[in-house]
Amino acid sequence: MTVVIVLIMLVAAAAIIFVGRPKVDTVPGKSVFKAGMVSAIALFGIAWLTATFIQAHEDYIVETVGAWVTDWKFLFAVAVFQVAAMTTSQSTATRAIVPIGLAAGLPPGIVTGMWGGALGGVYTLPANGPQIAAANFDQTGSTKLGTKLIDHSFFIPMLVLVVTTVATGAAIGAFF
Repeated sequence: MTVVIVLIMLVAAAAIIFVGRPKVDTVPGKSVFKAGMVSAIALFGIAWLTATFIQAHEDYIVETVGAWVTDWKFLFAVAVFQVAAMTTSQSTATRAIVPIGLAAGLPPGIVTGMWGGALGGVYTLPANGPQIAAANFDQTGSTKLGTKLIDHSFFIPMLVLVVTTVATGAAIGAFF
């Protein structure tokens, strides 16, 4: 599937270039290109670092988090949130923690409900690609990444998203 997505993106880019005839020499100077490149570098660097870290310590992480989730089911959402926040990667949080929740005996409905909300943790630190791009695109200056780790424009909406979605998702998952 990854190869198909890459090929479709390549064909779309080629079509844009042939049909739109953009001035290619001006692209690197545009704000969209600059924001996109900063976001891509931040995303790939963090994803590579965290994938390496989790792979090196996978046994310990699975054993420890698995014990916590077995004793306190709600810690599954906390674990997904923390991994998503530390890695700024939804896929890393999913690959690392969802199997632990299922192995600990959580019903798939509850896992799905809590997982969906807890992935909002990717917006905890102002290091996510979309956050960097949004701050760079905002010409009004109202979108701020802040001077500290948690004083950015995305923090309060992220908290509201996570709390309401985890609670609602867990309730719906428990019902079904």
